[in-house]
This record gives sequence, C-alpha cells and structure tokens, in this order.
Amino acid sequence: MAGIGWRLERLIHRGISGAAAAYATGAAVMALPWVLTTAVLISLPAVIGRDRADLATGGIVVNVAYAVALLVAGPVQIVVSRYAADRLYERHLWAIAAPFCRGLAATFVICVVAAGLTLLALDLPLRIILWGAALSAAVGAQWTALSVGNGLCSPGLVLGAVGAGWALSFFLAALLVAVAGLGLPEYLFGLISGQTLTLVILLVGIFRALPDEADERARLLPAFRDYAALAGAGLAFNASLWVDKLIAWTLVGGEAAAFHAGASTIAWFSTIPCLAWIFVEVETTFHRRFQGFYLSLEEGASLMELRRGGRALVDEAARLLRGAASVQGGVTGFLLLAAEPLARWLGLPPGAILPYRLLLVAAGAQALGLLGLILLYYFDLRREACLAATGVFLGVAAFTVAASRSGLPPSVGTLLGCYLGAVLTWHRVFRGLRAVLKHTLLGQPFGAERRGRAERRQPIR
Repeated sequence: MAGIGWRLERLIHRGISGAAAAYATGAAVMALPWVLTTAVLISLPAVIGRDRADLATGGIVVNVAYAVALLVAGPVQIVVSRYAADRLYERHLWAIAAPFCRGLAATFVICVVAAGLTLLALDLPLRIILWGAALSAAVGAQWTALSVGNGLCSPGLVLGAVGAGWALSFFLAALLVAVAGLGLPEYLFGLISGQTLTLVILLVGIFRALPDEADERARLLPAFRDYAALAGAGLAFNASLWVDKLIAWTLVGGEAAAFHAGASTIAWFSTIPCLAWIFVEVETTFHRRFQGFYLSLEEGASLMELRRGGRALVDEAARLLRGAASVQGGVTGFLLLAAEPLARWLGLPPGAILPYRLLLVAAGAQALGLLGLILLYYFDLRREACLAATGVFLGVAAFTVAASRSGLPPSVGTLLGCYLGAVLTWHRVFRGLRAVLKHTLLGQPFGAERRGRAERRQPIR
C-alpha cells in the first residue's frame, strides 16, 4: 500500500523497539486472517468446553464466517485497497472516502448473505445463523478497513486496533461463556464485539487521515472493471488455502482429513516471520527502487539509464526472493526438527507428525508464491497475477486429488501443488520484470506531459 513505507523506515531507524513495531505491523497486515482464525479455533475447546455440544457447532460457525470473509469479500478488499493506493499516489485524497464507504457497505452485504446462506444450508438454528452472519460481516469489514488503513494510518494505530480487538474478543467471549455459563450465541457476541472495536478504531484513523471534504461523485465501480484480474487473483489465491482441506474431507475423511486440516492450520503460523519481512522490505527498500525507476522515466532519463534501472529491479526482486527464502527456510528447518517434541507437548498423535512436516514446507512455498504475486501487483501485471494465482489453486487442487486417490497423504499433493505454483509464479515475475521497460514505454500516451523533478520527489504523508 503506497504511503506506509516512510512510516516503516522511520520506525526502523528508532532502534530495536521501532523495528519490532514495524515487523509486527507487517505480521498484522499480512497474516491477520490466518492468525485470528487459528486462535479462535484453538481457543474454542478451552472457552466452550470439550464436552459441550456447542463445541462442534461453534467450530462450524467460526470456520464458515472466516472463510466467507476471506474468500467472498477478498476480491472486494483488493479492489478497494488498490483504488485507495492509486488515489493516494495521485494525491487525490478527497476521492477515497465515498468509494471506500461503498466498498465497506458491499463487504457487509456480501458477507451477511453468503455466510447466512451457507449456515442455512448446514441446517443450523436461525439464531446461530444470524450470529454467524454478523460475525462474518464484522470480520470482512474489518479486513477491508485494514487493507486501506495500513497505508493511511500509522503502524502504531494499526497495531493498537488489532491488539485491542483481539483482547476484547477473547476476554469477553471467555467471560460470557466460561465464567457466566452462557452459550454459543454469547460466545459469538464476544467475538463480534472485538472485531467491531478493531473496525471502529481503523475507521477513525482512516477518516482522520482523509480531508474533511469528500468527492461524492467518485465511483468505485470502474475500479472493479479495471482491477477485475487482480480481484480474480486474490480470490484464486485465497481459495488455494482452503481447497486441499475440502478435498481431504471429501475424498479421505475421518482421522486423516482431520490431521491434514489441523496440521495445515498450525503450519501456516510458520510463515508469519517471513510475511512480516516481506511486508517491510517491499514497502521500504523495494518501493524506493521501484519509485526511482519510474521517476527516472518521467524525468526524461536516457534509454541506457532506464535499462540499468530495469536490471536493478530484476536484481531487487531476486534479493527479495533470496531473503524471504532464507527467513522461511530458517523457521521451517527449526520447526521440522522440533516436530516430534512439539507434537508430544500438544498431545497430538504420531500420525499427525508427517502431515505437519509436509505442510510446513508447503506453507513456506505458498508464502514465496505470495511474494511473487505482490510483485506482479506492484508492476500492474494483472493478467499475469491472475494466471499465476489460478495456477496455484489448480495445482494444489489437482495434486491433492491425485494424492488422495492414490492412497498417499493429502499433504503430499498440497506440497507438490504449492511448490509448482511458487515456481511458475516466479517464472512469470522475472519474465514480466525483464520486459517492464518495453511495456512501460509502450503504455505512455503520445505527448504526455512530464512532471517536474521537484514535484515528483515530494513525499506522500
């Protein structure tokens, strides 16, 4: 998101505490959906109780609510955040508020309808359906606000909003159920309260960063046409995170599918350090190199200078890939060695260790593939991003089906699909970067006016 890089750099220059805050912001922005989903699911037995009938129903409702918020509302979040980033880059801040509000309203409606229909199809009580739909709407709206707020608000506000909402969710849910002895609806009310608090704090920060006067004529619908490929890429990538679990439950079922789903959820925690590193590096070092290339283009640099800048972008992308692979490799290697002690500490059966190890490697490959998609977004290679994300989804689905039908653990197929998807994504990244100069020059309108050096180098604050 354009606009946050200078804030992150200022934090990093403050020392260890500032760097910790910068990387914590990256973790919150990049990994919040999975962290929240996992934390809620893990806390269910402790809060509701293992012997209560509400435990199974609660797991279904939470899974549906968060899955709808991630899958169905994900494309809306991508379009809204990209629209806001473009207006921020153009310094047309007055054109953000009205389309953002419409996008937020669309997220509410989409999540309520999709989650409600899904829970209704599962034949749950009407009261539970309403609470589940409300939870999905609150979560979807919160993530939409986060996708915009991470570029407009300070990292401290983003972290404070996420932390306050998380604390209220679990404290209130535990208080109402474990202490007061109430049921599942009250537990869901506690979760909704925390998500709503985060949403309110983010909205306050966003509207404080925007001018008082807003352009009510600014429209969001054209952005859905312009960024349809990016929305499709987001939907395909998010779906790739869930499709292997659905296939495992459908084709394998029983204990093997449960091991696969649980191991996949835990394995994704291993990507948090890598995702935080990716966020900070992309928004600081890479963004400076990216911005410098286009500033040189608009200021009339020679063809030789532009070619040198294009090669520098390829080198920078390779540096990002090596750095992310190093961070993820270190975390994955440690967790692979610690898999058996960790399983004993968590009380997991021995049969869960192999799927967990395979899915650790798969999660790392998927994180590297996500970095490739982010770079394709950066260079506006929308079609390439959509094809890459679709390839990841189809690869995970096809290999998981093949592994399940051949008697292998579903995690074998997931690993192969994630690895192949990451390789193909990075092939598209380097192919697109090598042609970025040609595509940029061909995309310039004839007779386009160049902005002055002083004007273009003004920071966005």
